[in-house]
Amino acid sequence: MPHTFTRIVLAISALVLFAGCGNKQEQQSQQDQGETDALVAEAVEFKGPPIIQDMIAAHGGMDAWKNAPTFSFTDQWGDNPPTTFVVEQGRRRAYFDIAGTDVAVAWDGEKAWSMNWPTQTPVRFLALLNYYFINIPWLTQDPGVVLGEPGAGTLPNDPTQYVTVMMTFQPGTGDTPDDYYRLYIDPQSKMLHAVDYIVTYRALLDEGEKSTPEHCLIYDEMTTVDGLKVPAHFTIYEAGNVYAACTLSNYSLSTPFDEARMTMPEGAVIDTSTP
Repeated sequence: MPHTFTRIVLAISALVLFAGCGNKQEQQSQQDQGETDALVAEAVEFKGPPIIQDMIAAHGGMDAWKNAPTFSFTDQWGDNPPTTFVVEQGRRRAYFDIAGTDVAVAWDGEKAWSMNWPTQTPVRFLALLNYYFINIPWLTQDPGVVLGEPGAGTLPNDPTQYVTVMMTFQPGTGDTPDDYYRLYIDPQSKMLHAVDYIVTYRALLDEGEKSTPEHCLIYDEMTTVDGLKVPAHFTIYEAGNVYAACTLSNYSLSTPFDEARMTMPEGAVIDTSTP
């Protein structure tokens, strides 16, 4: 405490005052240290086995991601037009636009709607789909997430023995709590390399189905944005064959969230699909 030290120098002849200030300084120091220790303890209380904490650290840590006001990016599936998403981190509200079209979609946390949506795929499902694929390391800490004990597993045509962790959800978590993700964490870099997953969104399933077949998403290329390591490209496989591929770019953790997009415009269509 520099200001306390200055007062002591000016009153160096007053030994009693010096002693009193020294005691107060020691008590204050102990109090500050206790508060610091409590904050550090709170900061390292990660959910799941230690490998999950290692994974989050390898991807840039929790603070920059958690404290960002928004998370925005552009994705492009194959030859389809690029789509730009803006997601509000805290409430997970979102909107997106497809380049070169008049398509616009929004999700306000309770309902999703669209303007000029050209397909039958539910926009409610798509609003946070790639946000989730991109941010799995940090989303392991979300409420309702259940993380299993570490295992071991390999991927096709890859001799690496990855650390695997099952990520499931408590009942009532989100739209599709019966989804699961099997995380493949690189034992050397501690980075998330791939996930196996299923989709249980009912509007996407045929009658009698409880889920899609298991797919494997492999992160082929990573990039860094504000210290966070996020995918630049991933490929999804089904039964060993390429199912889809996606390129990601234009990441930002500071894009202003356009609150006006949360007001449903005239002519918008509400998504009434069944999750």
